[in-house]
Amino acid sequence: MLICAAAALTMHVVTRPPLKRKAEEEIMAQVTKADKLIKQHTKESDDVTKRMRRLNAVDVSDYERKTIKRLLNNDFLTVLLQHGFREGVATGVAKMCARHTVSGIHLAGIRPGSSIVVYFRCGSVQALYELHGMITTGFMRAVFTEIIHSLTSSTPTVDVYVKRDDFDFVLSSLRSLQDSGLFWKLK
Repeated sequence: MLICAAAALTMHVVTRPPLKRKAEEEIMAQVTKADKLIKQHTKESDDVTKRMRRLNAVDVSDYERKTIKRLLNNDFLTVLLQHGFREGVATGVAKMCARHTVSGIHLAGIRPGSSIVVYFRCGSVQALYELHGMITTGFMRAVFTEIIHSLTSSTPTVDVYVKRDDFDFVLSSLRSLQDSGLFWKLK
């Protein structure tokens, strides 16, 4: 998968007590599968396509943006539930993807690390700040808590964070390399 190095922010999801590797792998697989299904639905749905076009319009109001986010959330939730995802996974991923879609943020990958490492692609400095806000306000923590608790028999404490150096690197890269062709390959 190729992504722009200047736009990939690394988010860490850590649980206390730590999850077993098998549980982490199941969480990563479910989030990846749900994200792929939503991306496919986004390409195939006329309603979603119209909403995306409207989001890109110059004259879109904040009220319209919120309405589109709500409609996308409902669309994504319905699709995930129809495909058999557990309610906690469907609800968490639908909320995350709807908010990200409105903000121009995309899940670029999810991998094991010292915990679960999630890569997000941001298309602009504004999108990067939106993602940072989602992390610092607890939105992403709530989403991953809902997902993790629905997929595990335990209820660990979930912490979500971004290393300051990673954020600063992505921010400086977005500002200085916006129209360059610098790409990295995520493995």
